[in-house]
Amino acid sequence: MTPPEIIANTLKLFSQGMKVCVEITLMAADAGVIDMEHEIIAIGGTGRGADTVTVIKPAHSFNFLDLDIKEILAMPRDK
Repeated sequence: MTPPEIIANTLKLFSQGMKVCVEITLMAADAGVIDMEHEIIAIGGTGRGADTVTVIKPAHSFNFLDLDIKEILAMPRDK
């Protein structure tokens, strides 16, 4: 298993939406569309809809380990 697969599978232990929240935050940071100095609210989920909400201090993908999940505001109980 590759490191990206390990990271993705670890995030999926919380929920598919958690993985999506982290991915979209990294993509938005890399695209330069979010302020890197402030926490953001990220919303993710599955094809069935959004079910996970997080507060994240963003980071660029090349500094992935600097990303900080500050709060989990909502997450499905059944995964």
